[in-house]
Amino acid sequence: MAGVPQKPRRSRACLWGCVGALAAVVVIVVVVVVLVVALAGSDGSPENPPSADVRVTSCGVDAATRLPSAGLEIRNHSSKTSTYGVTVEFRAPNGTRLSEGAALSLTVAPGQKVTTTAAGKDQVTQKVTCKVTKVNRIAG
Repeated sequence: MAGVPQKPRRSRACLWGCVGALAAVVVIVVVVVVLVVALAGSDGSPENPPSADVRVTSCGVDAATRLPSAGLEIRNHSSKTSTYGVTVEFRAPNGTRLSEGAALSLTVAPGQKVTTTAAGKDQVTQKVTCKVTKVNRIAG
């Protein structure tokens, strides 16, 4: 019984080398994705922060619904068309937070001014002050 040909045996070194290369590629892809997401959410330079692009133009409580609202003006000072997400806090005269609201403006061109409203989600029975607490500007 001579000579039944046997399949050549592959080295495990090749297997571990391939697994190591694949792991390295996965790590690199994850790092790149994390960096892109982090930088996309912070489209602001020190000389032009997103918060400088938003101002409150009105602040009050609707008499019928008792919901607070803030009129907002957004002016894109960046060089790219951007989407803005703005969060507003509605406070009592003593500083207590009574409600929170948000506004979203899509495709604001460089230099363009838009107006929008952030409405609170909780009914209130007193006068409020409005404060922008967060501005996200995403270029693209």
